[in-house]
Amino acid sequence: MYRLLIVDDEYHIREGLKLMVAESGLSVEVSDVAGDGATALRLYTEQRPDMVLLDINLPEMSGLDVAKTIREKDQQTPLLFLTGYESMTYIRQAVSLQAVDYLLKPVNSEDFEAALSRAEDRIAQWRRSEEEAIHRHRSLEPLYREHLLLDLLQQRRPAAEVIREMDGLRFFGETSGPPYTVLCCELEEASQQEAAASKSHGSMHKNSHVFAGLAGEAAAATGAKAHSAAVSRDRRVVLLATASCRAAERAAQQIRQAVQERLSQGVSIGISRPVQRMEQLPEAYEEAVQAAEHRGWVGYSQIIPYESIQAAEPNSSQLLEKELLMITEIRAGNDAAVHAILQEWSGQLAGLPVKQVKMIVTQLVLFVMRIVQSDAFVGQTSMQEQDPLLELSRLRHGPEMIDYVSRYFVRVGRHVRESREKGIPRKFQRAKEWIREHLQEDGGLNRLAEYMNMSPKYLSARFKQVTGESFADYQTRVRFERARELLLDPNRKVAEVAEVVGFTDTNYFSIAFKKHTGLTPTEFRKTFL
Repeated sequence: MYRLLIVDDEYHIREGLKLMVAESGLSVEVSDVAGDGATALRLYTEQRPDMVLLDINLPEMSGLDVAKTIREKDQQTPLLFLTGYESMTYIRQAVSLQAVDYLLKPVNSEDFEAALSRAEDRIAQWRRSEEEAIHRHRSLEPLYREHLLLDLLQQRRPAAEVIREMDGLRFFGETSGPPYTVLCCELEEASQQEAAASKSHGSMHKNSHVFAGLAGEAAAATGAKAHSAAVSRDRRVVLLATASCRAAERAAQQIRQAVQERLSQGVSIGISRPVQRMEQLPEAYEEAVQAAEHRGWVGYSQIIPYESIQAAEPNSSQLLEKELLMITEIRAGNDAAVHAILQEWSGQLAGLPVKQVKMIVTQLVLFVMRIVQSDAFVGQTSMQEQDPLLELSRLRHGPEMIDYVSRYFVRVGRHVRESREKGIPRKFQRAKEWIREHLQEDGGLNRLAEYMNMSPKYLSARFKQVTGESFADYQTRVRFERARELLLDPNRKVAEVAEVVGFTDTNYFSIAFKKHTGLTPTEFRKTFL
């Protein structure tokens, strides 16, 4: 049945129209009546009737004004007009409002039923068009599925409504279901040529299609089902169904490897905790995003479980002097000192509750991963393949956590030492030291060239050849590394930190820091202090 709203200021006319509707035999029923424009608009908003019959001569607000307001929100609902006399001005306005019919009072039942039939035809025609549009949309099913997935994860529509549509599409098939895990994949910068090519809208969806294929293959290899969507040019989200924790981890590792090999890009992947119900997926999505956004702190091309960053945050101010000393010795590559400190530190941790042990060791791993990230040579080794946060998240007993972390620290120290022994020519080691000591100064490459007694052009080419990074990339990285170090000192103001690393404008520093790390300086302090 189609629902009709009748709007007329005369009671007897309203009642007569209601009777004619009841006697018409059409699939139309009166949903409500109104005697003025304000009431009509309220009922229209509350009930969204299928068709509206409007008297033009209403008190205070005319029927044409009511129709204009309706048309601002809705171009589809059929409108029929009533008036006591014929006016070409009214007729032209009714036509401009896409009126189905224009009826003169007194209305006879034959004309009224014909008008209602035309309104029914208009609704049926519109619904056929809508169904055809949906059919065309569904013929582009991969894109349609992407939109559905983002509607659910980002809560763009009510979850129950989206889940019903997913069920109608058999989104997960008959052989998959919970647990569900969300992966947030942050693609790192490709080459300049690839980055320029990927800026177009069409190319983003093409790359999204390629990524979806890689994610599907990786999930299938672990016995899970994957659905992915492009959130932005650099962010992809993957929903894994029927995936145990280990299967989700293996799928993330395989996605990272496939992206590196077949798209020639690095990717950092945040992993949510598994959930059992689809209604919980928006929360899981937020967890995956939060984990991935820690890549600016723990290093790029890492797999970061949400559980690991959650474990570290509550204890972020509890790094003790001995532990800080160990980080210093690891940074220096002093194996003997690291061994000695580890032996004492392990004995102290052995007597603590498991939860506290996990907090301390996870926080230390986060700091040490930063060392790995900050050293160009270490970053080129297999250290990135160890996924320490992923390994640590699997452990449930204090002694195995201590043993794993101890071995990891020794391994990092060895890689740091070996990379430095391979070495950078002393001249360029001095260049790196100069950059770190002159972050406040203007001049950049030209000032360094003057210090090194080289031409800026030759220095730029040689610096990248020797260090693996351009001067600008290295200077930017050192700026934000130094900023993070200084922000960990609670006695320093953000403005002071900004000035030390070469920013004269504190607001600009905050914007740049967030773009580089994913957090504002204040958020960074709340997270790690």
